[in-house]
Amino acid sequence: MTWKSNPLYIQSVKKRTFQITFVVLLLVLFLPRWGTPETLPQATPEERLLFEESKLLVQDGHVLEGISALDLFFINHPTSTLAPDALIETGKAASQLGNLKKTIEAFRLFLEKFPKEPRVNSVRAQLSYAYLTMAVQKEGALDPNQGGVEEALAVWKDVAGQEGLKAPIYSRAAELYIERNQYVHAVRVLIRKKTFATDPVEIETTTSTIIAIIRNRLTQKELHAISQESRPRFPSDEAMIQLIKIYNKKDILYLAEKEGKRFLSLFPNHPYAEEAAEEITKIRARIKENNALIGVILPLSGKLEQFGFSALQGVELALKQFKIVFPGMSVGLAVKDSDEGEFEEWLNDYMPLGIVGPLFSHDVNQVAPVAEKGRWTLITPGASSASLPSMGRSVFRNATTPASQCHAIAEHAVVTLELERLVILFSNDRAGKEWVRCLRENVKLMQGKIVAAEPYNTNETDFKDTILRLKKHFEKNDVVAFDGIFLPGNSSSVGLILPQLIFHDIKGVALLGTMGWNDPDFLKLARKYAEGGFFVDGFFAESQDPLIQKFVSQYKKEFHEEPNLLAAQAYDAANIILTAIKEGASSRSDIRSAIATTRDFPAVSGFISEMKDGDAIKKPFLIQIQKGKLVQVN
Repeated sequence: MTWKSNPLYIQSVKKRTFQITFVVLLLVLFLPRWGTPETLPQATPEERLLFEESKLLVQDGHVLEGISALDLFFINHPTSTLAPDALIETGKAASQLGNLKKTIEAFRLFLEKFPKEPRVNSVRAQLSYAYLTMAVQKEGALDPNQGGVEEALAVWKDVAGQEGLKAPIYSRAAELYIERNQYVHAVRVLIRKKTFATDPVEIETTTSTIIAIIRNRLTQKELHAISQESRPRFPSDEAMIQLIKIYNKKDILYLAEKEGKRFLSLFPNHPYAEEAAEEITKIRARIKENNALIGVILPLSGKLEQFGFSALQGVELALKQFKIVFPGMSVGLAVKDSDEGEFEEWLNDYMPLGIVGPLFSHDVNQVAPVAEKGRWTLITPGASSASLPSMGRSVFRNATTPASQCHAIAEHAVVTLELERLVILFSNDRAGKEWVRCLRENVKLMQGKIVAAEPYNTNETDFKDTILRLKKHFEKNDVVAFDGIFLPGNSSSVGLILPQLIFHDIKGVALLGTMGWNDPDFLKLARKYAEGGFFVDGFFAESQDPLIQKFVSQYKKEFHEEPNLLAAQAYDAANIILTAIKEGASSRSDIRSAIATTRDFPAVSGFISEMKDGDAIKKPFLIQIQKGKLVQVN
């Protein structure tokens, strides 16, 4: 026998039904005096009876049945005066069972259907607590991009006032992050809380908590993020002060100086400003205490800063290794953000022997005339402009250029693989057309032949038209018209082209590419269709070369990330200058001569045979896709 068919239960329900009907009739009599919400029609006696019966089920412990009844009530009477109450009771009942999904569903539906209901913010608060409870139940770190905490806060977006409801929710959200040691997320939540707080005690408590976390819990990377996100307001100042102290403690003087200058420009009237100015003076003196300085000019702010810091870390590692091997040599770094300009004043102030940088061609254009005038020698670890050698006798480059890639992959195709007839699929832009010119020139030089070149638009994902045009060159009298395809594009385009070549029955030809292929997403896109393909690059972190393995291992240990091409090229550029200093170079002219006569230099970005016309002459890494993995084959 089920509980519903139990005679005692049936008798009990009849009795309650009578009581409820009596109460409802009394309510109906008085409803005209009380009035009803304008947006909803007046509830009928039947609706009130059904609603009260549903509530009684929950109160008597039959929660699941009560929730079902409330759901049914809302479905059948969505415009009833009692519809909002049904959703609230559903949420509360589901919460009793620990069914947070159902609780959230009910409260979200309330906010969606009744945004102007007087109890809307109370429901909003209950929804927030449901989300926070869900977050508590999760194990491990909380992902701020999904589930729980951020959803609890998102329901208050664009809701003015309501500090009494919002403040404890934001406080609890911050506590959850702190409990999981996710301090930077806690700071971000507290910053948002501080923007709406009006109570002086609440503001003071929140401010103190933010400061305590910044001073004691955030990593260097997290401090940098907070200083940028909140600039030029609190707590950017606190984060910057902490960064200055950390850089000083770690003896990274150029970053301490840079951060100090930035702090003074943003907070000239800050209580710490006088101390910051004194620190900058001390830092400059400490940098100049070195017998020899290497200048470093890189983008260390703005959109390109990630590339600049990769290169800077390569230089830092080179100097650290040098000091371990030669502890008696006093060599330091003077670092300049290339976005700041004023290069001549800076060079005359620090008087470095040589310069690593700038990273990009447009910055080299700015620095080269100043370097030439003052007889400073620079090695750029990234600029690819073909006009670089014409900028003066003091400008050198250790970088993988399109020209060097072009020569290497053409040589492999014609000389090593003995391919005779090749085609090119290229992006229909300036860079793509330059690849065509370069490949034609190099293939012809090696006695090979380009028989066709077909363009595609860079925004395409369906390359059918390009491939069909190419197929016209594919078969003549049942003889294959070409035996290799150059694809000098980026990984996203080439990764889509390769499967489509097979689909259109272009098979059995060599696939040849450039450094654009060396991307984590390339093999995901191309899958098995890239198998056997070759491409060239200026650095290969998975190389079995002991020199490269040592560099990769120590870089990871020092910076907790894998080195990229720019880090490797900057590392080599710094080592070229350090080798010159080790061998006795003590003037700017000594450095220039040493760099110009560099021969047989073991470098992690490729063995340098010589410096010719300002360029480091080296063979790029030749990499093949074998069984879905990248393997160096030269």
